[in-house]
Amino acid sequence: MQVFRPYIDHRRSAGFLDNLRLGKQRIEAKQVILAILRKLGALKDGRRGWLNHPVVLMYFNNGHPYLEDLTRYFYAVVDEWVRRGFVNNVSMGNIELLLSNVDHEDGTPVTEVMAREYRRVLLLKDPCYYVDKLSEDELLELLNTEPVYFKGINTWIRDVYSSYIEFINALRNGRVPCDSIFPRR
Repeated sequence: MQVFRPYIDHRRSAGFLDNLRLGKQRIEAKQVILAILRKLGALKDGRRGWLNHPVVLMYFNNGHPYLEDLTRYFYAVVDEWVRRGFVNNVSMGNIELLLSNVDHEDGTPVTEVMAREYRRVLLLKDPCYYVDKLSEDELLELLNTEPVYFKGINTWIRDVYSSYIEFINALRNGRVPCDSIFPRR
């Protein structure tokens, strides 16, 4: 499970994503919201999956969840999905009342550094698509900084670090390795 936030801004994040990930984000954002509602005891459907996933814990914020932020992201993703001509069949209608009755924290758990790491991960997942989505400054930043690891976002890069360095060197030399050598995550 993953919530891709390559920018703090919800709409900019949604607009940045490729169609595959954009479509999945509708489902995954809602799954995180459902897990948070379960952790809060607001949703009692007997399901226990994902309760301690790093992304759920990040948005859960020790019982002071960033539900408004995550809900706004969900709707930005849905809006972008429809704007691209796809039919949306994922709704929050069945949980809107629950969401309105739980306390939540204002703000977002996503920092500028996290957003950069989301851009790094997306570049690694689909280099040919994302290399053209990044501004020149963003690409240079990724090429000239080491990953900052966040559980649930990019710690897997450690497992493929030598391949990561080869990938970065190829980009520095003007080659875009279009076939990602990284595991699907």
